[in-house]
Amino acid sequence: MPATTKKGTKAAVQKKRKKPVVQIRVAEVRLKNKVAAQKARLEILKAMEEMGRLLSSTLDDREVRKRAMESATRLMRSEVGSLLLIDPETKELFFEVALGDKGETVREIRLRPGEGIAGWVVETGEAQSVNDARTHPHFFKSADEKSGFVTRNMICVPVKIREKMVGVLQAINKKRGKFTDVDLEGFKSLAGQVAIAIENAGLYKELKETFLSTAAALGDAIEAKDAYTGGHTKRVLEYSMVVGKRLGLSQEELDQLKLAAALHDIGKIGIEDRILGKPSRLEPEEAQMMENHTVIGAKIVENIRPLRAIVPGIRHHH
Repeated sequence: MPATTKKGTKAAVQKKRKKPVVQIRVAEVRLKNKVAAQKARLEILKAMEEMGRLLSSTLDDREVRKRAMESATRLMRSEVGSLLLIDPETKELFFEVALGDKGETVREIRLRPGEGIAGWVVETGEAQSVNDARTHPHFFKSADEKSGFVTRNMICVPVKIREKMVGVLQAINKKRGKFTDVDLEGFKSLAGQVAIAIENAGLYKELKETFLSTAAALGDAIEAKDAYTGGHTKRVLEYSMVVGKRLGLSQEELDQLKLAAALHDIGKIGIEDRILGKPSRLEPEEAQMMENHTVIGAKIVENIRPLRAIVPGIRHHH
């Protein structure tokens, strides 16, 4: 066999051998990427489950937002994270929660509609994964200039409540590598969970404020029966809150104290008007009936389950 033929045959054999090796390596890379993506999705699911537990453990709206951003930052493995909400009046975006060393400085910044990547996300309703923030046409460099922070990359997704845009979630500067499509997918899911938590906390806050306002109005109505104690309930409430804060009471305890102060004289409902409005000194029997308003008040309130905790305050305020 001629030498040239032998060479050609050998080269063809080597080429055939190389082709399967290349295909195997490509398959290995694809499998590795697929496994990494599945691992990332699993981590996202675990993080979301953890965040669900954290968010369901409180209905305090500020605490919900803070915990949401802490979970988001951990999930994205980013240096900092922030939650920006839309001001209903000006339509500007403001930093409701900003984590990291520059958080307090950043919270002073407000973005006009459409300004910055966050404003662009609100305007378009589309999530953005930006791995070179400074070259992005909507990058808001003034935020970095004011805070001294350097933004390299960013992932930003809209937060909607019942299809209404309320703000955006941001994760900035991934600690290792760049943000991926899997990150974007997970961050979108997280934003949906955050939106539900924010809505629930907001509804609870509104309900609590309505309840407290109703109690205060009832206290004012009771006071209106007694011409000699004008402004008494308001003063008791104000002094009680000052003392409560000084004692370091928790927010829950302060709320209960506020209710007790507003309703401490509710028992006067059961006192005759002739005694409440008597211009002269009360007779011993009348004084005894007046003093009994604490007992009457406690009996009224103990039948209302949300108010049972304040019964001692009403019963023993004299």
